[in-house]
Amino acid sequence: MNEGTETDSDADAPAAEYLDDFELPDAWSTQLPEDPLDKTLDELENSSAAIHSRENGQSSISEDGECSIHVEKDLFSCVLLAYKRQFKGQSSGSYIARWQVTAHSTTSFIRKVWNLAKEHLNREVIFDVKADGTTSPVWAENESSSEKEFGKFVLFQSGRRHYVLEKLTESSNLLQSWRNKEITVLLHVYSLSVSNRTVWSSVKENLIDPSERDRSGAATTQAVIGLADELRSVHGKHLDAHGMAWSFWANSILNGPAHLRESLKDHPPQHLAHLFRVKEGLHVNAIRRELSVAHSVNNSYHEEVVALRQVFDVVESNVESLNASLKMFKIRLEALELRDRLSDSMINAMETAVKVQEDDLGQELKSKIIDMEDMDHM
Repeated sequence: MNEGTETDSDADAPAAEYLDDFELPDAWSTQLPEDPLDKTLDELENSSAAIHSRENGQSSISEDGECSIHVEKDLFSCVLLAYKRQFKGQSSGSYIARWQVTAHSTTSFIRKVWNLAKEHLNREVIFDVKADGTTSPVWAENESSSEKEFGKFVLFQSGRRHYVLEKLTESSNLLQSWRNKEITVLLHVYSLSVSNRTVWSSVKENLIDPSERDRSGAATTQAVIGLADELRSVHGKHLDAHGMAWSFWANSILNGPAHLRESLKDHPPQHLAHLFRVKEGLHVNAIRRELSVAHSVNNSYHEEVVALRQVFDVVESNVESLNASLKMFKIRLEALELRDRLSDSMINAMETAVKVQEDDLGQELKSKIIDMEDMDHM
């Protein structure tokens, strides 16, 4: 199997062990604590990976004694148990699914896990350091994260050990040691910067929850009215709606996903779009002004077009008259040529008719003439 598969079932969620708050570093740190057994465990995992390589491939020894291992196409294969976490060390996050992931390379493995996990991640939370040294949570610039930023959201857990994403890219031995095992994936929906419960409380208070809440936890009427006024001041120039429509829009923003609230202010949500309409007055006036300018521009060409039409009509008339004259001249010329040919034919016929020829009388007289010797001039 080359693609990850997902099965959503909270009932089948396996139990997993997690870090407690006291095992974590400083509240605002994103670094994981160092385990003194890390070196020993790394050696064991490398040894385990070598065993897996020999079990799943074929080895051959070259003439110089080096051993080469031919591993099957999908080097990495494991089952990932995915959980959501609001902050690092949380032990009560919701179970997402069981993913079977196989891949032929580390890059392919990470990409498949990212494709399965990205829909469960929210906008990244970062911390702004003020001049007095205090920090406050703020939203990152981009509303959605990319695969390159996946390492800011994910931790892998094998036993009691946690691994950041960069650990997988350093060496393939770790992934090979996970072959055919169940590994826990902890998806921190607001990033690993939310390092413990205290930091999460600050994030929740400043970014997630409405600034003003009633007893039920919903946005107060004052907060809805304030945001409705803000929306009306920004969009009221081109949108027209009743007062309740602006309040509905404001309420949908305050009750929507916290990381999307700014983008939800750009336009009314789809289910409320029918309550708003574009102000026709402004657009109609603008269109009328544009049409007036268009008429002025068009009229500036009108007189010139009329004058050109008149000139064309005169030229066309002259050309038609000239064509008629040329046609008549052609007819008369053809008639003269025909007359010339007929005259030549008549003259030739007459010339043939009056040609001098010797008749029978002439031939008789000619036969009676004899030659006599001239005696007189001798």
